[in-house]
Amino acid sequence: MKVTLKILALPMLSQAVGAKELVIDFEGETVNDLIEHLVKRFGPQAKQALYDEKGELDLMIQILLNEKEWVTRDRLDTPLKEGDTLAFMFLAAGG
Repeated sequence: MKVTLKILALPMLSQAVGAKELVIDFEGETVNDLIEHLVKRFGPQAKQALYDEKGELDLMIQILLNEKEWVTRDRLDTPLKEGDTLAFMFLAAGG
């Protein structure tokens, strides 16, 4: 399946994959499958950029599916389909 990945304000991840936006062709069906694919394909730097010390998706990373649906850590089993766009971004807080 091919999906588009946009990396916003995550310089370590964009360095690991070599771009801020790319089309990923991977064997999988869910957001979690995509994350695991990124770690396998791009190695320790991608793993460090995505996971916390417990081996879970870092709480500071937010994922937006098709510019309308937030995928939280408890919903990483969200199914993907051909042509989806995912934005991985750093949680920004302010007030």
